[in-house]
This record gives sequence, C-alpha cells and structure tokens, in this order.
Amino acid sequence: MPILNSEIKSYNIIYTGRRETLIESLVANNITQYIFLNDLLFVIYVESDFNENIFENIRQIVWWESSYSMSSLINITDNLSQGVPVLQAADMSNMSNNLYNRLQGEGIVVAIIDSGIDYLNEDFINEDGSSKILYLWDQESNYGSPPDNMLFGSEFNREQLNEAISNNNSDLSKDEIGTGTMAAGIVVSEGKGNSNYRGIAPKAELIVIKLRSYVSLFNEGKINYKNTDFLVAISYIIQKFKEINRPIILNFTVGLTSGRDISQTLLNTFSELYQSGFILVTGAGNQGNTDIHYSGNVSNGESIDINFQVGDDKNLTILIDGYKVDRFDAAVISPFGEISTTVTYSPNFNLYTGKFGLEDVRYSISYSYPWISTASMQISINLENVYSGIWALRITGSDVINGDFNAYLPNKNLISQNTRFIDSDSNSTITRYGLLREAITVGTYNTKSNTMWIGSSKGPAKVDDFILDIVAPGVDIISNYLDNTFNTGTGTGISSSVVCAVIALLIEFIISETDFYRLSIYSEPIKTYLMLGASQKLIYTYPNTSYGYGILNYQNTLQRISENL
Repeated sequence: MPILNSEIKSYNIIYTGRRETLIESLVANNITQYIFLNDLLFVIYVESDFNENIFENIRQIVWWESSYSMSSLINITDNLSQGVPVLQAADMSNMSNNLYNRLQGEGIVVAIIDSGIDYLNEDFINEDGSSKILYLWDQESNYGSPPDNMLFGSEFNREQLNEAISNNNSDLSKDEIGTGTMAAGIVVSEGKGNSNYRGIAPKAELIVIKLRSYVSLFNEGKINYKNTDFLVAISYIIQKFKEINRPIILNFTVGLTSGRDISQTLLNTFSELYQSGFILVTGAGNQGNTDIHYSGNVSNGESIDINFQVGDDKNLTILIDGYKVDRFDAAVISPFGEISTTVTYSPNFNLYTGKFGLEDVRYSISYSYPWISTASMQISINLENVYSGIWALRITGSDVINGDFNAYLPNKNLISQNTRFIDSDSNSTITRYGLLREAITVGTYNTKSNTMWIGSSKGPAKVDDFILDIVAPGVDIISNYLDNTFNTGTGTGISSSVVCAVIALLIEFIISETDFYRLSIYSEPIKTYLMLGASQKLIYTYPNTSYGYGILNYQNTLQRISENL
C-alpha cells in the first residue's frame, strides 16, 4: 500500500570517517533507521517532525539532502486496438539472417526498478516451469524478510518464486500499477500469451525491485517514488552483480525532476556502476510538452518576475539552477501580492521559512552554493498548503557573469495538469539521472507517425555536448500487463526498455565473438556503438536536442560492432 508522504522523511547523506563512529553518533541522536549504500553514502528514515539541525551535531556528516520525488516514465495508454508489437516497432520481426535470430539475450541480466512484476504471468516463466526472475525485492511486502543489510520489504530468490509458480501462489508480491510488468515484457516476454507480443530478448533474465510508493505529495491521490528508496535499490542490485558475476543492464523507468546540467550525482558514489559488465540505461523523461521548465537570463542588479500557474495541488516544489559561478537572489510572490523573504547567498547552507499570512501558505526556501551535483547554485522552494492562482518567482542577479538560469516544477504526472510556467521552454527537460555522461539516455520515437513523440524530453539547446544519446520506439507499444493481459504504454521508460533488450542481444554477441569482451561491455563503448548504428533523417543535422544521434537501429549497430571486434 502507498505511504502518505506526510508520514515519513528520508535523507541522502555523504559521510566521512569510520562507519562505526558514525553509527554511534547516529544512535546518540536517536537516528536508528539507516542503510549504508557504499563507503561515501547512506540514507536515513525518520519521523515527519525530524529536526534537521541535528545533522550539525554529527561531525562525520559532510553533506545531506532531503529525498527527491521520482515518477514513472511509462504512461499506460489503454490503446490495444491501435498498439504496435515491440518487435514490429523496433523493425526486428522479419529478420531472416540467422545471426539475428540466434541472439536472444542468453546469459544477460536486466534489472528493473519500478512497480514490481506479475511473476505468475506465463510470459515470465521458462519452458521448464522456472521463473525468469533471479531475484525479486518488494520494498512494500511484509510476506518475507528484507535483503541483508536492508530495513524493509521482502526478498524472494528464484527457488522461492519457482515454488510460488508451481503452487499458483500470488501472495509474495503484486504489481498493482503495471508499469514494471510492462517494462519486463518488452525485454523478456516468451510470447506464450500471444506470439506476436514476444519480447526482444526472451532468454535474458531479470532482477526486479518493486519500489515503495508514496501518495499525495503534491496532488491528492497521485503516486510518487523517492530517490532514497531508489538509491537503496541500486545498492541491492550491485550486491547481486558481485554475487552472480554476469553482465547487468540497469533500466531506469522512473525519473527525477528535469535539469539542464549535471556534473555528478549520488550515483557517482557507486564505483561498480562504471565497471565492465554494468550498463546504465535511462529514459530521457516525459516532459517535452508539459510546461514544467522556464529558462531565463538576468544581469547584475536586474530582476525579472516569472509567472507560474498553480492548479489544485496541495504542495509544490520549484528548483532554480544557476549556471557555473553565477549567483542569484530569489523570492516568491503570491497571487495576493505578498512577497516571501528574499533568499541570498551565504557561505553556509541556509534554510529560510515563513508564511503568507493572507493565504495560510507556508514556505521553506533553501540556498545551496555550490550544489554538489552541478557545482553551481541551486535554490529549492517548497510551498505547503498552496492554492490555485497565478504566482511568481522574482529572480535577481547578485553576482553573475553569464546570467543564465533554469527553473523547474515537478514532473507533470505528479502535479495538476493546470500547474505550469506561463512562458515555458521545452528544451533542457531531461531527467537529472539522464544527464550523467555515463548513462545511455533514450528519447521516444513514434513509429506510428514516423516522428518524435511530442512528450519526449529534450536536451539543452546551447551546448555542444548533446546529452540525449538516441531515440527508440515508445508510443503505444504492446506488452504484458496485469492479470495475464496485454496493454499499451507510451513514454521514455518504454523506449529505455527497448534499448535495454537490444543491448542484451549486443552483449551476447560480443561475448560470443571475442575473448576480450570485457573491454567492450562498459556503458560508454555500448553507447558509442548505438550512436554509430543509429538511423538518421536527411532533413536534420545530428546530433540535435530532440533525436540525439538518431533512431535506434539494431541491425546497423550489430554490423558496426562486428566490424570492430
């Protein structure tokens, strides 16, 4: 069951020094729910009234942040009559070459962090009756025990899943949303329910994590995830990577708020993500036409007001990112003309709190400079008990050279459809984990109209290093759904799943063709092969903000690899 966001807080924390000493300090400050993810990063879970000033008492803590919301990159579209089978969409259904038919992803593992999986679905069961799932961790389940060193949920291995399958026992875990099952079907479906809907890599295997879901963070009833739980899931997958010693393709079908520029994220604390055999793939985001981004420029001493409309949301967060060394001041203006405290730079982290008296809206504004992920300024504005109307951000240049800044609302599927920037910009809307250079970032192409999907997030318009890598089919793709049924999905989480499945075939080919395969199965070389093999339309210049380096082309990519081995 989803957790109310008001019931629990969680934090990502960078630490230094001896872990044992840190644990003593945590316990001394009544922090007992913690998970260490690696030698730099841990997360904590505390009550909703937790006082963040406690962090100042723990000298081993060098940086912290409250958890960020994440949302699905897959939209269930209920359009089966006009849906497209994934093999048809990826132009892989009529391959006559024996090489293409031979590759089915055998020996490769795809990890999916999403809403779980319908493990009793016949398309996730091998011919011998065994599960295609090596491990399933349901972060919400109380049926079994958590994984080692974790605090919550239930872990099930293949043997336990096999027993559940033989007994037709659905009690272990349940996908109640369907996006996780859909992503899995695109990759590994056997096509038993319908041979036309077979997955791209049916001999690949799965590690599945069902994320804890939260409800009503910004808008009543809407589901969100938290990046603390997501990072814990990544730590779990890394444990399995070390145990099974097989290539793992990690598929990000949920995403953070959009951004323009990221030099590093907390993912960089996981060194294993950059080892041979670990491939990171993420959807670019579904914010291409959602009005959640504003870009602007101010000079020293200049102020501009940015209008944004609020719908029927209960809370709202706005992030403002500076560029390089620039610093800005910021304030919020309510529909009745009340102005919040103006936040300005200070050498230490500052949190400003206050209340709009006429509207009973509480606000908290934090100012980070330099922010750990960009080495630039970030201002985070949280409005509680917000109400409908036209609000404004007042941005003032206090110490600027370039003057560019970007403001972001939460992902659109977490907020009201009426909440938006009045003068928005569809560029620079890629989800923040997709901005990592090491990730393979995938946009969505509409094979039904042979055009880009309008909702696919775009890269920055003003930089030479285009962060979007390629685009892949992702509109009304047919895949497995709940209760042994089929449905259609649209979004960059669909496209990333297609690319993960294709990469499983590519890695299988590389391993079969050379004894030195470990040199080629890093994210960067695989990304380069995908770029080299991508199809490009003559009317466009590549790379560009919408298509990246072009449209996924499996046959061309495989040919490029074979030429270089």
